[in-house]
Amino acid sequence: MVDYHRCFIENMKFYRKKKGFSQAELAEACDVSNGTIGNIECGITKPSFDLIIQIATSLNIKPESLFLSSENNIPDNSDSNKISKNQLKRIKETFTYAINKALEDLNN
Repeated sequence: MVDYHRCFIENMKFYRKKKGFSQAELAEACDVSNGTIGNIECGITKPSFDLIIQIATSLNIKPESLFLSSENNIPDNSDSNKISKNQLKRIKETFTYAINKALEDLNN
């Protein structure tokens, strides 16, 4: 089962750093205290629904991006031209399977 709280924390840190924001800068953008963002990232407190929306808006991502696990993470629109390691792994597995199946069919 996916631990959405852990996913949220990891994704929030990831997107915050990707945007180049410090905790203080994200806090300012969300109109909350530095401690609020720090406590969320440490898992001490959980954000309200409204704060989740503010965080996503400040990071220019869709709110659901904050809850996706790394195994099924779909890049947001700003990442549409980038491929994650997991996506590359799945592509490689798919092509390997297709090539092996084609070779098997040719040999039969």
